[in-house]
Amino acid sequence: MAHSTKASAQSALGELDIDMSDADTAFADEWSTWLDTHLPAMHSRLAEADSAATKAALSREWQSLMAAGKWAAITWPSEFGGRNATARQQLLFYLTSADRRVPPLAGRIGLNLCGPTLIAHGTPEQRQRFLSPMLDGRHVWCQGFSEPGAGSDLASLRTRGVIDGDDLLITGQKIWTSGAQQSDWMFALVRTDPDAPKRHGISFVLVPMNADGVDIRPIRQMSGDAGFSGVFLDEVRVPLTNVVGKLNDGWNVTRTTLANERAILFMGQQLALTATLRKSIALAKTPDPHGNRAADDPELRDRIAQAWIDVELVRLNGMRNLAKVLSGNEPGPEGSMSKLFGQHVEQHLHELALDLGGEFGILDRGAADAPDGGKWALGWLRTRASTIGGGTSEIQRNVLAERILGQPRDPWADA
Repeated sequence: MAHSTKASAQSALGELDIDMSDADTAFADEWSTWLDTHLPAMHSRLAEADSAATKAALSREWQSLMAAGKWAAITWPSEFGGRNATARQQLLFYLTSADRRVPPLAGRIGLNLCGPTLIAHGTPEQRQRFLSPMLDGRHVWCQGFSEPGAGSDLASLRTRGVIDGDDLLITGQKIWTSGAQQSDWMFALVRTDPDAPKRHGISFVLVPMNADGVDIRPIRQMSGDAGFSGVFLDEVRVPLTNVVGKLNDGWNVTRTTLANERAILFMGQQLALTATLRKSIALAKTPDPHGNRAADDPELRDRIAQAWIDVELVRLNGMRNLAKVLSGNEPGPEGSMSKLFGQHVEQHLHELALDLGGEFGILDRGAADAPDGGKWALGWLRTRASTIGGGTSEIQRNVLAERILGQPRDPWADA
């Protein structure tokens, strides 16, 4: 029988005492050893990449390499190329990945969202067809959920799928589709029974992005980025065999998630906030072109101290939820608390960084005196959307009001 040992891990999440079985130790050692062999070369190649296209190709290549080692989707069952990783092993994997600066995978949206859905609800034929190329990066996926009139109230979606023989003819529009330009497939919610109640009559459909009638239009944001797109669908013909689960039962299909991964997702947010705070402190200590240091301003020092406290609160709340999962319980509403508070902390951190840069803080990329090459002005612009993406602050407040305070649901939610 495997025994349990106590191991400590120092990271941006603080000093963690983790009860590790022999299997956990072997898992962590194998992951670290694999990175020793493969990661340095990929870091070097990414550093030398001189274009976005080259970096995108390397990202797919890295995913293929990780898939070959069964590291691309560790929570998937082993029969589909995963490792059946426990929540504790996910934690160890994430901590090592952050510490070693493991590059992100090109197909992480498919791996984290669509893959588990296919494993839970897909037919054997769908799993055989889609999971392997999703795993190794041959197929990159995007999510077609939000619409111009159906964001927070997703069940109000209006994209329609009309049955035509053995096919669906899909017409409508999806918005804020991350990575659509680089994606091969989209998993989308489509209304296939317009007469059914709001949460019924919706189907989960797999749509090839190169199909006739698919029009991808990148959305240029005020930061200059165009990572999101509008996807227009004009009678796109998709076989009914691409419907996952039962026709008109897509709302229930989409509720399939990996509970343990939800609890651990806070670590990405926490590590990003900690990195931003550390860089802000370094900026405060650096003299501007006039020789002035923000660190000498007592008001700015107070704001840095408050930012540290806020980041620490995000960490502690996330660890509380993680402790539930590691104890075998379901994650609670702490996830919404982390999202709500963390997204506002992210905005405040970038506002602080602009002020730490003084009169030079608002200079954009390319300006000679822009602090850190203009990254803070860019970051401030990007974080204006932090309270919208991935679930608005209003939605998170609703979740907390209903699940903690016992308040009734909004009338529109069941309309």
